[in-house]
Amino acid sequence: MSRKKDVNLSRRSVVAGLAAAGSATGLALRRSFAQSGAEVSYNSFLDPANANDPRSAAQTRMIEAFEKANPGIRIKVVVDPSGANGIRAARTKTDSPDVIRVANFQQPEFAATGSILPLDDLVVRDKMDVNDWLIPLEQTKVNGKLWGLQQDYRIPILVYHKSLFDQAQVTTPPRTYDEVGALGAKLTKGNNIAYAIPIGVAGGIGGAQALVEFILSSILAGNTGAFFAPDGRNIGFSDERLLLAATTIRDLFGKYKASTPVTLQFGINELQDALRTGIVASASFGLYRYKGLERQVPNHDLAWAAAPSVEPADKHTVYGFQLSINANSPRKDASWEFVKYMTSPAAQILAARGGEVVARASAYNDPYFASPEAADQKGWKELVQQRGRMVTYSVIQSTFNQIAGEALQRMILRSGTPETVVTEIKTRYAEALAKA
Repeated sequence: MSRKKDVNLSRRSVVAGLAAAGSATGLALRRSFAQSGAEVSYNSFLDPANANDPRSAAQTRMIEAFEKANPGIRIKVVVDPSGANGIRAARTKTDSPDVIRVANFQQPEFAATGSILPLDDLVVRDKMDVNDWLIPLEQTKVNGKLWGLQQDYRIPILVYHKSLFDQAQVTTPPRTYDEVGALGAKLTKGNNIAYAIPIGVAGGIGGAQALVEFILSSILAGNTGAFFAPDGRNIGFSDERLLLAATTIRDLFGKYKASTPVTLQFGINELQDALRTGIVASASFGLYRYKGLERQVPNHDLAWAAAPSVEPADKHTVYGFQLSINANSPRKDASWEFVKYMTSPAAQILAARGGEVVARASAYNDPYFASPEAADQKGWKELVQQRGRMVTYSVIQSTFNQIAGEALQRMILRSGTPETVVTEIKTRYAEALAKA
């Protein structure tokens, strides 16, 4: 009995010693990269030199706070407005940048390269609260794995000119596309457009991003359906949903004249300019550009509401930006520390002051959100929680966007049918996927 007891104690001592050694090794690794003066390159579309963007200023404050808490690590921001640098690095398997800011609609393409690090084990190891997000992290996975930590969310909103609605005696913002159609007779006159449907290429990643982001993805996915298959390859939406989307868009241009062919060339940038000048009375738009646009419109004339949908209170697709780690980086430990901090409640509180709808639920307990300045963000946060849903995107999402945009443009310009749009999109997407 004594010998058995001694053996058991010896085994426990070995286990305890290994655990302590592992802990010490982990601490040594953290100290090692901290003491070695690691420089982590961070690929972001936010330019620290842009003094006019409050989001950039917030990013700078977050980085300064991280560097102060981690004096051995320096962050180098690599400005990449289009995201092209990030995906190029992933495809070529280069070891830099170390951390890449990736939109959810790009994440399947990044994951397919094999060049970003799955974070599931790290999240478990560091006991992160996976439910302290407005939308649980489980819903942000691609093909069953977590490839990044969510920083923020974006949901389409209806942006409109109060004075133009008042003049037309429109007392309630439209909730459905049928109600949007009713705006045509009241607000589409001369060069003025009641509701813009952007199908152009500018201001986004790939063709017709504005169309897919603000309108098409929500109709195609519906309240419970898929956008694309879990692996990001095959189409997940039904022919019926695609036919519904094409018919809805055709009717807004033709039957209702709520929009005009001018908007076929509108991308995100052109739509913003048209809203700023008042040529467009209303549009589904990005909440991330609302504050900047609001400052450009005189007399506080701009307002927002929930974006219209097929039926009142339908779900809208939500995306945002995640922080992903380059799997080929030799600085993965330091990169993980940076990613953890940038998505922590403390950093998210700083990001909120830049105007973002931040991802961490506990960040909304900060007193800032009780201020008038945060009123819009609180409204958008509630919209995300009540009507938002995340979907799986394609590994060639920008190609799909362009295919959809071109098919819908042809339908409008050549008086085509929604059935033709369904056939064209499915056929061309299958061909593009086969070549990808």
